[in-house]
Amino acid sequence: MHVIHGTWIPEATHEFIQKGAFYLWVETDTPMGESRSRAGTVHPRHLGQSALSTFLTEKLGLREFAPGALARTLSTKYFLLPTSAGKPAPCFELLRYVDEEEPIEFDLASWQVSCYQVTDIIATLNDIHFIALHAAEDFQLGADLLFWYQYSQAIKGIIAKDQYIPAQKYQEIVSPPINRGATTREKRAKNSPSFEIHPAWELLSDTYETTIQRYVAAMPGVCAAGLNSPDEAGLLDKEPLLRHFSECLLHDIVTGTPFTGKFDDQIANTFLYRGVYPYRPVLSQASPEDTLKDYKHWLAWRANFTRAHTETGFTLCFRLEEAPSTDIDNWRLHFLVASRRDPSLKLNLDDYWYLDAQTRTEVISVRVLKGKCLGAWRRGLHRDRPGVVDAGWTAAYEGPPQNSAAVA
Repeated sequence: MHVIHGTWIPEATHEFIQKGAFYLWVETDTPMGESRSRAGTVHPRHLGQSALSTFLTEKLGLREFAPGALARTLSTKYFLLPTSAGKPAPCFELLRYVDEEEPIEFDLASWQVSCYQVTDIIATLNDIHFIALHAAEDFQLGADLLFWYQYSQAIKGIIAKDQYIPAQKYQEIVSPPINRGATTREKRAKNSPSFEIHPAWELLSDTYETTIQRYVAAMPGVCAAGLNSPDEAGLLDKEPLLRHFSECLLHDIVTGTPFTGKFDDQIANTFLYRGVYPYRPVLSQASPEDTLKDYKHWLAWRANFTRAHTETGFTLCFRLEEAPSTDIDNWRLHFLVASRRDPSLKLNLDDYWYLDAQTRTEVISVRVLKGKCLGAWRRGLHRDRPGVVDAGWTAAYEGPPQNSAAVA
């Protein structure tokens, strides 16, 4: 029996923007032969690089697009695992297949494991999960991999609803003191900007924060046990690990999305362009003063956006009413507001405008993100009192982009 494990491991670098990767490894009920010189550090029941490569191609259907491509994705990582009597305890899924019992007392020790670095996380985890459910041959998923599959699906849903914003990260740069005999180049470096702004993307929604807390409580300990070096000590903090995974996944999705040339022209020479294409060289570098000014403008915009997003107690909703059989092109779009605390409480905006001013203030304060709507949907919000919009069949099915609710 084979158990597929997997987890997210941040890179051990001193870069301001820290990257990371998702790694798979396989544990088996049959101890693998290792030389005595390595037996003290190598996990005795994991698949080595050769066996792992065979397992990935035969069991999971991974294919090499070029000779040696799969071998280049294999690497060595380390995991802090429960250890008793000088050997790692088998995972829970393997206990029924080995002649060992779960140890009552154990220590955490670092074990060397051969891993496969996943490039497309969501697609790969989807495929593995599907195969495990419908066509598994002598393998099953470990609790860690199953956890990351479920969490990636939750984050995928949040990203699909566009619950993220472009962001800027401020990095303070500390310059070393100038010596008396400093060269002109060193003096010029001293006078360079004391900060650097990095383009980024940020998940921003109540759903995301709730998801983080829910999955922190459910995360198996082995998910935080991945290390780049045996010298690293201690498990990773769960919440920062989840946030780092989410931010890196969002970055990969946004920067990997193809955009049209027209869209590129619209965002040219903006920090948004740098966020979408971080790998492209910057043709015109703004002055430090302009860069800092843009950063302050973004901070103010984010503060206002966050305040409107978190303090407003309602969500704007849309309800599409089908056209009657006597007039098949007469579709109607109704605007409603729903309470964030109790989504079952809804109020039709068409009824809202007939309330007196005092009651309106007590009931709700209407502020709408008009940019979320298209076509006839947008025209309905351009009215001073949006309530109902008549739309043709085409406009009705044009609809709002992906998510059916705009946050006010």
